[in-house]
Amino acid sequence: MPKRLITRYLPAPERIIHHPMLRFMSKRLAEPGLWHLHRRSAAGAMFWGLWCAMLPMPFQMLPAAALAILFRVNLPLTMLLVWISNPLTLLPLMWVAYWLGSTLLGLPMASGAELGQFLNELTRVLGNWMGYGQPVTTHLARYLEPFLLGTMVLGLLAGSLGYVLMRLYWRWHVLNAWKRRQRKRQQATPVA
Repeated sequence: MPKRLITRYLPAPERIIHHPMLRFMSKRLAEPGLWHLHRRSAAGAMFWGLWCAMLPMPFQMLPAAALAILFRVNLPLTMLLVWISNPLTLLPLMWVAYWLGSTLLGLPMASGAELGQFLNELTRVLGNWMGYGQPVTTHLARYLEPFLLGTMVLGLLAGSLGYVLMRLYWRWHVLNAWKRRQRKRQQATPVA
């Protein structure tokens, strides 16, 4: 069952609920819906985890955790999926988001040098959020609109696709398990 495969890699709920830094939220984190893994909670976790993975901001796990708690979907799976956007995948995801936003807005795609400058400035702005860096420049503002639109659409597409695929996979797995049990029952019953 997909439940066994997924829960094998997730931490125990007690370990997170009783963590000293999360003690102020222990009542909310103790809700069984956040830890129980079933078709709805896994599919919801896929949607919110993938959507938050595409957010162009640092600390994506904070909104992901808030959304998982708000919608009562599997919290550990949501947290795990946010890491799809990591230092290795960040630049390709940013490029795809910018391309998608430019295409949707009908704007010309920037050249490689301009895109490199955009990513450099974006890194400085993100650094500014964290206490170092420089404010938004007019050069960055020109590329920011297609980039932000692209990240929202990419997040919506990735989340929706993940939701649908998880529901389909879960259904396929349950039906196959049911068919296997049926075959075993038929083989176990003697023919009269």
